[in-house]
Amino acid sequence: MCTCLNYSHLGCTICKGFKNKFINCLRNCKTYQARKPLWFYNTSLKFFLNKPMLADVVFEIQGTTVPAHRAILVARCEVMAAMFNGNYMEAKSVLIPVYGVSKETFLSFLEYLYTDSCCPAGIFQAMCLLICAEMYQVSRLQHICELFIITQLQSMPSRELASMNLDIVDLLKKAKFHHSDCLSTWLLHFIATNYLIFSQKPEFQDLSVEERSFVEKHRWPSNMYLKQLAEYRKYIHSRKCRCLVM
Repeated sequence: MCTCLNYSHLGCTICKGFKNKFINCLRNCKTYQARKPLWFYNTSLKFFLNKPMLADVVFEIQGTTVPAHRAILVARCEVMAAMFNGNYMEAKSVLIPVYGVSKETFLSFLEYLYTDSCCPAGIFQAMCLLICAEMYQVSRLQHICELFIITQLQSMPSRELASMNLDIVDLLKKAKFHHSDCLSTWLLHFIATNYLIFSQKPEFQDLSVEERSFVEKHRWPSNMYLKQLAEYRKYIHSRKCRCLVM
């Protein structure tokens, strides 16, 4: 039996292919982690997070303002470096509007830039932060969010997966749209290996033809397994298996 969620046996081709792709993603994440020494990021910078002290730029989000420091942003984010140093209005403006993310998500993003750490409250928050990271092209943060979501889902027991309100197909589509290849590949595989749970949810019908084909092809339990299981149960309850003495 192959559940494809722990990789100790790796009996089927899809397991082997997915394992190699997933391990590459993990290696990429570790590469991002090792690019700069730990001492480079001083946790004391958190003291300046969302504080007006020495701030030289203010972000306007959802009707509120968030002060920040250009030097830190430029050093930590290439998109912001280009934004503040190029021929853009942000280079000359103190008040910069931010669209497409909530204030909470943007503060989490800034916290990562200031402290090199992030602690999403849950899967939904991690996905919002992943989208923000993709918007500003901070690849390492995007990988961290991917791994957080994968770890959270993988640790859930079947009963919790069946009862949770999170739309797993919507999560898959967002991961694909925001170029999170590692997460989208894993989510599609996760849906297939938990077929009996996710096929009963209404959002299962939102899978594309290609996605549905993959899930049906690699589903667990497979149709063949269910058929053999039914035949076995029928056999052990038949007269052939009854005790002859009785």
